[in-house]
Amino acid sequence: MSGRARSAPDSATGFRGTGAPGVASGAGAGTASDAVAFERAAAFWNARPRRRLDWRDLDGGRCVVLRPRFGEGRIGRWLASRLGNPCYRIRLDDVGSFIWKACNGETPLTRIAGRLRDEFGERVEPAEERLARFVQSLLRSRMIEM
Repeated sequence: MSGRARSAPDSATGFRGTGAPGVASGAGAGTASDAVAFERAAAFWNARPRRRLDWRDLDGGRCVVLRPRFGEGRIGRWLASRLGNPCYRIRLDDVGSFIWKACNGETPLTRIAGRLRDEFGERVEPAEERLARFVQSLLRSRMIEM
């Protein structure tokens, strides 16, 4: 193994190096792996997330996401039709609701981060890190797709 330290994946984006495009990682900047990490980070921030689940607006700009209890397949829909409450209701706070509504399949994450900062100011700083973590959580939960 070489004497150079390896960078761990960034917790916000899951990519090595920094999550923000245009910022080189510390040790070993300029290597092929750093270029790949930069390309992945750039692809992440230029992605246009799209909601996969139904949702409803609530009072005060918040929203609730409706997640099917038994999945999205034919059997799950059949089971849900037989029960009175076919969906889990996931209530989002004002920041989460703002991000959810912005995931329209047309707006890139860089623009969502800027709008998030404009809307909530210091409350959401660091906006990119907070946005990246929330989007990764939505991706893992299959609530959005890129």
